[in-house]
Amino acid sequence: MQLSQAHLRTLQTCARQYQYRYLDSLILPEATQLTETTAQKQGRDFHRLMQQHFQGLDIRPILEAQPELQPWFAAFQTMPPPMIEGQREAEHVRSLGWQEFTLVGVYDYVIFGQGQAQILDWKTHAHPPAPDTLARHWQTRLYCYLLAATSPYPPSQISMTYWFAQGEKGANFYTFPYSEAIHEQIHHTLEQCLNQLRQWLQTYEQGQELPQVPPTQIRKYCYECPFCERCQRCQPSTVSTMEPFLAVLKDLGVAR
Repeated sequence: MQLSQAHLRTLQTCARQYQYRYLDSLILPEATQLTETTAQKQGRDFHRLMQQHFQGLDIRPILEAQPELQPWFAAFQTMPPPMIEGQREAEHVRSLGWQEFTLVGVYDYVIFGQGQAQILDWKTHAHPPAPDTLARHWQTRLYCYLLAATSPYPPSQISMTYWFAQGEKGANFYTFPYSEAIHEQIHHTLEQCLNQLRQWLQTYEQGQELPQVPPTQIRKYCYECPFCERCQRCQPSTVSTMEPFLAVLKDLGVAR
């Protein structure tokens, strides 16, 4: 079973959503699919543009067909993130076997330097997340961990840089240094996470569903979840508050 940073993030947020997405393979509601496609299409197209740029391919046809990407690429040319010297590879794939699981990461860009390796990731968020949020993100943790675990570079020689196409001038990138202490901490977290997933999968095979988020976390996680109706955890509709009033109107012959 392959596990990407998206799998781990979903699992950490809500095991039941992980079940719906990756075990039951449920299709998202149509409205949600359209919203996600609209929101993410430009980001995916920009990643494809950057990949072709670093591969030395002609990107003019892409920019001509999608002029909305031009400001982002111009921002990269004007304010690129600091990058080390070394062998460079776009869309680099790393994987690590962990008993019955396989941890997988697809890196936007990796530079393998002399005694130093740098991971780079392009972000097109309208509002870049705070550095401490990114530091806790599974992408940051998993990508650094995989590179340290599958390359000659020790953790202290690895860093990860996020570059924001819509970042503020002078603050359009964040760089996170890696370390042995962080590496050990992530290893411990992964052990706990995968052991828990292994137990859940055993109960799932016996016909039990994976747990939902606790009731105290419903407001934080469930109201925006595409599966909230399936879990019966959607935010109470404002229409329901009108029902007593409508009933009175109906009795008066005003409403039908």
